[in-house]
Amino acid sequence: MEHSKKIYYLDDDLDDLGFFKEIADDLGFDVTLFLDGRIMLQTLADDEDKPAIIILDIHMPVLNGEEILAIIRKDTNLKDIPIAMISGAYPKKLVKHYNEMGVKYLVKRHNFKEFKEAIESVLDEMLANSKV
Repeated sequence: MEHSKKIYYLDDDLDDLGFFKEIADDLGFDVTLFLDGRIMLQTLADDEDKPAIIILDIHMPVLNGEEILAIIRKDTNLKDIPIAMISGAYPKKLVKHYNEMGVKYLVKRHNFKEFKEAIESVLDEMLANSKV
């Protein structure tokens, strides 16, 4: 079965969006980048071709990654889309909390090389386990 290679990536940092786009493009993914969680949620609602994977930055203005995660998980049309959370830092106590909300992957941003390796690994694994 051919899996969708469509990814939604939400981050408020333009450099991180650029890094991620470069990584995902190199891996053959079709990435839609978002700076605003409200716009991403509206696009998710309007787009009949749902992404195979959603990646959320934890720390965002207005709606943070956790709030967006909760909204997605409550929507019966979106709740099964695999989600990864990315941040420069997150408290270890939140790992269990995010796992309970259905997040299987938490990725820390360090330097570009480590970020690229982590993203490649997560995308490969998420795509292999995707139901989309």
